[in-house]
Amino acid sequence: MNRHARYALLTPLLVSAVAMPSTLARAAATSSAPAAVPRATCALVAAPNTNPQEFDLTLTGFRANQSVRITGPEKFTLTTNGAGAATNEDVTKGTYNATVQGNNQGKKTITCTKPARTTTTAVHVTDVDVSAPATSPEVDCSVAQSVTFTGKISGTGTGDVDLAWTGSNSKTSSPTVKFAAPNTAATPFTVKSTARSAPSTNPPQVFAQLNAGKASDSATFKLKCKAGT
Repeated sequence: MNRHARYALLTPLLVSAVAMPSTLARAAATSSAPAAVPRATCALVAAPNTNPQEFDLTLTGFRANQSVRITGPEKFTLTTNGAGAATNEDVTKGTYNATVQGNNQGKKTITCTKPARTTTTAVHVTDVDVSAPATSPEVDCSVAQSVTFTGKISGTGTGDVDLAWTGSNSKTSSPTVKFAAPNTAATPFTVKSTARSAPSTNPPQVFAQLNAGKASDSATFKLKCKAGT
C-alpha cells in the first residue's frame, strides 16, 4: 500500500474523531437543559358548601417553596408547597394580583382570575312540607324528650329564603336557606316535649309549623312511652 492510500484511509477516521466531541456536547447540553416550568396561575374561587358564600385564593404552577405576595382587598404572602401550590381560605371577594421575585428577571405580576357571576332569579315559594320523625321508639315520658322535625320548600328561582319555625313550648327559629328550584331542604327544627306527670295521663305530644313566604305547613308527633313512665 502506497503513502497516498494510507492517507486516504486515515482521513475518514480523523473526521469521525473530530465529529464525536461535538455530538456528545449537543447530547450533554440537551440532558442538562432545565425542565419547562409549569404556567403559574392565581385564582379566586368560590368555596364549596359555605353559607354565606366564602372565597379562597389559590396558587398553582409556581416553583416549589416560592414566596408569592398577594395584593388586593387583602394583602398577604403565601409560600408554595413542594408542588408549587398554595391556598388562603376565606378571603374578601375582589380583584387580586400575585407578585413573585424571579432570579435575575425582576418582579413578575399576574392578575388572579375570579369566578363567573351566577345568574339568579327571584325566588317564589309555592309549597312547604313538614315531616315528623318516621319512627317512634319507646322513651321515658317522665322527662322532657327532644323531637326533630324536617321540612322541604318547593318553588321557582334561586336565592335566599327566610324561614320561620314555631313549635311546642313556644320554641321558635328563623334560619335562612339558599333555595335552588325545584325544592330545597329546610333547616331541621327540634322541640322538647313536656314531661308526663303520671303514667295514667295521655302520652306527650309535640308540634312544629314552618312558614316560608305565604306557604305554611305543620305536623304533630305523639311520643310512645315506656311502661311506668
